[in-house]
Amino acid sequence: MAAVNPISSDSYGFSPVATTPAGMAAPAGIAAPTPASKVRTYALVGLCFGAFFCLGSLVVASVDTVEERDGTLVLDVEGGWEAPAPHARCAWIEAEARARDAGKTQDELAAQYAVVAEDANSFYRGTAHLFWYDFVVGGWGEYDLEEIGLAEPKLADGSPIGRTATWTWVTGDQHLSNFGAWKNRKGDVVLGVNDFDEAAIYDFRIDVWRAAVSIYNHGMSNGLGRAQSEAAVLTFTDTYVETVRSYVGNEDALLFEVTAETSSGLLRDFLEAVEAKESAGKQLHKFTELVDGERAFVKSKKTKLEAVDGDLAARIAAAFGRDGYGASLPKVGWRAREWDDAFYEVLDVARRVGSGVGSFGVGRYYVLLRGSPREVDDDDLEEGGAVILDVKYEPAPAVAAVVGAHPGDEAWYASLFPNEAARAVAGQRALTSYADPYAGVAVFDGGAYVVRERSPWKASFDLDEFDTYAEYARYVQAIAATTATSHVRGTVAKAPATFKDVVAAAFRESYARETWGVSVAKVAAAYREQVILDYDCFAAYAANESAWPA
Repeated sequence: MAAVNPISSDSYGFSPVATTPAGMAAPAGIAAPTPASKVRTYALVGLCFGAFFCLGSLVVASVDTVEERDGTLVLDVEGGWEAPAPHARCAWIEAEARARDAGKTQDELAAQYAVVAEDANSFYRGTAHLFWYDFVVGGWGEYDLEEIGLAEPKLADGSPIGRTATWTWVTGDQHLSNFGAWKNRKGDVVLGVNDFDEAAIYDFRIDVWRAAVSIYNHGMSNGLGRAQSEAAVLTFTDTYVETVRSYVGNEDALLFEVTAETSSGLLRDFLEAVEAKESAGKQLHKFTELVDGERAFVKSKKTKLEAVDGDLAARIAAAFGRDGYGASLPKVGWRAREWDDAFYEVLDVARRVGSGVGSFGVGRYYVLLRGSPREVDDDDLEEGGAVILDVKYEPAPAVAAVVGAHPGDEAWYASLFPNEAARAVAGQRALTSYADPYAGVAVFDGGAYVVRERSPWKASFDLDEFDTYAEYARYVQAIAATTATSHVRGTVAKAPATFKDVVAAAFRESYARETWGVSVAKVAAAYREQVILDYDCFAAYAANESAWPA
């Protein structure tokens, strides 16, 4: 697919880049290091995850990579590659918004823009497509490891690491707000990725860079400052590599999970609170009621559910038959069940409104299945247990607009899945240790919809709670370990060797790990400046209703 040129002619007045003594360009706002670098390391509190491995006192940075100057962590990377300088591009930001939002009503746009334009973090969450363009086509992402100063990376047998050897399943939208709580097969509340709309098979660094920018951005937003925000990114990359390396020669990644038992501090408190507060019974009481002896949805502002036209409800219900949605359900697995017409009977359908950030405004419905009493773990609910399904239209992911950057990739991508919903479901199953037994695909009115259970234990962590570096670093470690584990689980046959072996070979030497980590931290700090510039452009556009698509 043809890529859009984001370079606009308008000027935002961003200050020019600074130049290091070695002639390297550094983004404005990041001090240039001197040859006489003073080493500063960050030792983090050790963190154990289950019985598989423990991350001890992680020390990041090395001689000649980090310098403290006037309270600022200064990063330097040897090598010929530099991230582009942030620049104003309001015309492109506005054109992208108009193109993506065409067909929406003014009321829908007003509600959506109120969410996306809330702050720079919300804007970043809702614009994965901008990130993908920048890091695949726009020069922000460097996929050649030699270009960031590493010696030529090779596999254990001495063969070179090919272009797609670092490909695996990625979430495609790996920011901190896409992690949350859900229940595993043993009934434990765990921390994991909870959004797979952008899931794709691509280079693992897409997720690393997107997470790094989010880590840096939230660190700065929470008042941690530049030095600690950059150190948090270094912690992320170091933990990521060490986690992947820990899986070489074993299959522990298939079982790894972050639980309250293996966590500490604010994260443990959060997981314990979700466990104590939520239940399937409480959820049914909130979203449903008995009407003439049958359970039905409560349509109200509180539930954010609206009634749907009877004909549409009938078409949606028809899509949930044995040969439709039923055919997409897992046939093997710990909770895979034989089809039961009575269990999967559709009792009610409602429209879900006002949810999401990046997916705000897409078609979304709740479907109520009859289920059975055993599906409810609340003894106070005597009426039995229905199952609430979340049904969301799945548009093309961000990768679809940039996959044509390399010959052959676009055709390969197009051949993988029958529709985008099938892609997202496949990604969820590949990236998580717990595959939702209700995860599947429903097709109606010409659109493909992702179906998954509306979990009572789905909850998001309040990122504003982090006001100390120690707590933030612990959380970042958990996110890094979870990200690395999902990538190892998601390894695909397109790579010439298993993903974990490739990463372990590429970052075998400490110098390689440290150099790469510093490059990621530097990019994260610079790209945050780009996000802020883009956010300012979008906020101005969102405030001008006359510029919105008609």
